[in-house]
Amino acid sequence: MVQGKAPVKILVKQLMMRRVLLALLPCVAGGVYFFGWRSLFMVVWAGMVGFIVELIFTRRRSEPVTEAVFVTTTISAIIMPPTVPIHVLTIGVVFAVMFTKEIFGGFGRNIFNPAMAGRCFVYVCFPVALTATWAPVAQGSLGALNKWTTASTTDAITGATPMAFLKAGKLVLKRNALYQALLLGRISGTMGVTGALLILVGGIYLFYTKTASRTIILSLVTTYAVLNQVLYWLGVEPLLGAVPAVLGGGFLFGAFFMATDPISAPKTEPARIIYGIIIGIFTTIIRNFSIFNGGLMFSILIGNMFAPILDYAVRSYKRKSRQVGIKEAV
Repeated sequence: MVQGKAPVKILVKQLMMRRVLLALLPCVAGGVYFFGWRSLFMVVWAGMVGFIVELIFTRRRSEPVTEAVFVTTTISAIIMPPTVPIHVLTIGVVFAVMFTKEIFGGFGRNIFNPAMAGRCFVYVCFPVALTATWAPVAQGSLGALNKWTTASTTDAITGATPMAFLKAGKLVLKRNALYQALLLGRISGTMGVTGALLILVGGIYLFYTKTASRTIILSLVTTYAVLNQVLYWLGVEPLLGAVPAVLGGGFLFGAFFMATDPISAPKTEPARIIYGIIIGIFTTIIRNFSIFNGGLMFSILIGNMFAPILDYAVRSYKRKSRQVGIKEAV
């Protein structure tokens, strides 16, 4: 009797990805609290779109959808402005899953961080939606828990985020008030990454469980903080020092959740150190001296391009060192 083939699973479980999703929950909750329930809807919508797109490709390969797709879609949603149109988010998620991941063969084969590539695509295609319209953060103890979105109120849309003013050399808040706003998240910005404290709650969990590379996190944060502080001491404008640089603009979110993507980041420890330094340097340059506020986004993609050659260089050096040691021993 010929037995039929076992049915293909629709979804495969991944413990590491579940840990990342768990670590993202504080940021998702922050998006709801500060900008309304539309933020949660956008996260759910992005997950549905990403799952369907990946399912179309994986069924043709007789493979299951990986839980990694929900990490990509959740990050894709919460790094968008609260006012982002649903079609812009949808296009970004489709691009992230289809063109950055599935075309390369699916999970484990992408060379770029999918969420970053998707955001970069819509950043270029829809600049007004991504850079010119922002919702104000909700005030009061209830925040926006009783609102669909804060963008529906009078004078809700602002022309720039406080971080954009910082880049222009304008301090809209006194330093102590600015630090408090950046730490607690009561500041205009993207859906789920305005509060450094919420990011750290999930980020420290990833760091402690070794879900994210500690080497990348430490090398990136250290490079970026030191470089910004030194340039500030030297009087280079518009830099304001390490604290606002690290706390603002979603930098910590990028350091913990995006630069550490295990597929598009280097695999060897020395390469990871160099990788973090590269991203830290490029983020400082692009964020402060270019027309783009999204310096970390471009820097991570640049770092992704260097990742394979960095691993190759490290392995080649180790191999040659072993060969030299063998010859000397003989």
